[in-house]
Amino acid sequence: MKLIHYTISKLSVVLIAILSAWACLFYFNILDEILDETDDSLENYKNLIIRQVLTDTSAIDHHNDLMSQYMIKEISEREAIHYRERYFDSTRFYETELEFDPVRVLKTAFRGQDKKFYELTVMISTLEQDDMIEAILQWIIILYLTLLVCILVVTEIVFRRSLAPFYKLLNWLNTFTLGEKNPPLDNPTKIKEFRRLNETIAQMTRRSEEMYSQQKQFIENASHELQTPLAICRNKLELLAERPDCTGEQLQEIADIHRTMGRIVKLNKSLLLLSRIENGQFHEVKEVELNPIIRELLDDFREIYEHKELQIQLEESAACKVRMNESLANTLVTNLLKNAMVHTPPEGEITIRVLANEITFTNSGDGTPLDSTRLFTRFYQADNKKPDSTGLGLAIVQSIANLYGLRITYTHANGKHKFSLKINKL
Repeated sequence: MKLIHYTISKLSVVLIAILSAWACLFYFNILDEILDETDDSLENYKNLIIRQVLTDTSAIDHHNDLMSQYMIKEISEREAIHYRERYFDSTRFYETELEFDPVRVLKTAFRGQDKKFYELTVMISTLEQDDMIEAILQWIIILYLTLLVCILVVTEIVFRRSLAPFYKLLNWLNTFTLGEKNPPLDNPTKIKEFRRLNETIAQMTRRSEEMYSQQKQFIENASHELQTPLAICRNKLELLAERPDCTGEQLQEIADIHRTMGRIVKLNKSLLLLSRIENGQFHEVKEVELNPIIRELLDDFREIYEHKELQIQLEESAACKVRMNESLANTLVTNLLKNAMVHTPPEGEITIRVLANEITFTNSGDGTPLDSTRLFTRFYQADNKKPDSTGLGLAIVQSIANLYGLRITYTHANGKHKFSLKINKL
């Protein structure tokens, strides 16, 4: 959820609660005022009727019209003493309309000129009052919704304009790539906090670019400085082995040292490749079809491992394409194919299946499953580790897969090892 939407949603909850409480209080206060006005009218009407009855006894007769009605009946002195004046809502039947309408009623008691006690019932129709209350309620709801929508719309407009520098900064960071030529951060703003954020981000990116350049330079220097002395050592060992005075035992020792030096060279290259992958130094990306890469490498590996007499089967159901660096695509397939070749016993079976969004490498083994929790970590090797294995092949595969959002999995069934590379569709 975006920051502006999150803020607006939280603000909406608060506004709805506040405006709802305000609308309810306003409605009930207006309703109370209307009732007070009605009761005041009943009070005035009562006083007028009592004064009229005290001066003219003929007014004791009932009065009835469309908007008001009063009735007077005689009560005992005992009832009059304990009588309590009260207001309440009721209904009145209109014979002309044959229906009941709401009325507000006042009941009170008084003493007439004839020393007798009477009960006075005064009614006022509240039809207009109910219509007015209904109209007030409708307008309160309209005002409430209009006010809420206006506040939220204005708030969102203000937030969007206020947060524009923040989103511009986010867009710049999304397009920023280490090792490439990036446009300068041009994000002027009057907001002090955003200016400080711009300065901090600019400083951090400058430091990151400097560290990236230093690390890249170190990797390049290490690659050059280490490969050269290693190559010299291997050449000197070869010259030493050609000397006629070398004994068979010395030649064996030289061969072991030469083999170890070769493993160090491969280890150095693999570690440098891992560092370059993790530092994101492979920027060129294009659509790569893996089928021809697999076929070409398979022909080369068949010659290299011809002595193992492996039974290799390639099944292509579709063209498998992925957007990635072409060099890393070659490395990815090479390591998976070499892993299957190296760890398959002589006269074993290897099956490679190519689908549109998945490639599987299945090879026979000794029946013992590998540790899937450590399989893709650096320098992990099974118990039957090979002398020419660096333990970095699958770690490189995992790093390349992580770089391009691919998924590499391992399963073991029926004595066979299966590596599956799932490709995201373009």
